Amino acid sequence: MWKINLAEVPQQQQVWSWEGARYERTHQHISVALGNTKEAPHPFDVELTRVPPGAAPCPVHSHTRWWEFFIVVAGKGEISRNGETWEAGPGDCFIQPPNTQHRIRNLSQSEDLVYYVITNEDPTSETTKHQV
Repeated sequence: MWKINLAEVPQQQQVWSWEGARYERTHQHISVALGNTKEAPHPFDVELTRVPPGAAPCPVHSHTRWWEFFIVVAGKGEISRNGETWEAGPGDCFIQPPNTQHRIRNLSQSEDLVYYVITNEDPTSETTKHQV
C-alpha cells in the first residue's frame, strides 16, 4: 500500500513504568500501515504521537543509530536535550541525532501534546539507553 488516510491507521495506547516512573502515549504507526516490515523495511519510520496532559511517553534516553525528527502539531511540550530544556509548540520542528540524551513531555494540564516523529530505519541494530 502506498497511500492511506490517518483515519485508517490503528491507534495504539502504551502505558508503562520504568524505575518507578509512569509513561503514556497513544500513537499511530503510519509507516507500518504503509507496509514497513522487517522483511521489507522503508528507509524511515513515521509515527503520529499523542501524549496526555502532564505525561511523558518515555524517560530520558538515547539511540545508538537512530536520528529522530519531530514536528509538533498541537499542544505545549518540554524538550530535554543533553541536560538542557526548551519549550515547543505547534509548528516547532527539532532533531535528535544518535547518542543525544533526549525526552519530550507534555507541559499542558488540559490538552494533548501531538507530534510526528520520523526516524531513520536501521534494520541491523537499535539499542536504546534509558536514563533516570
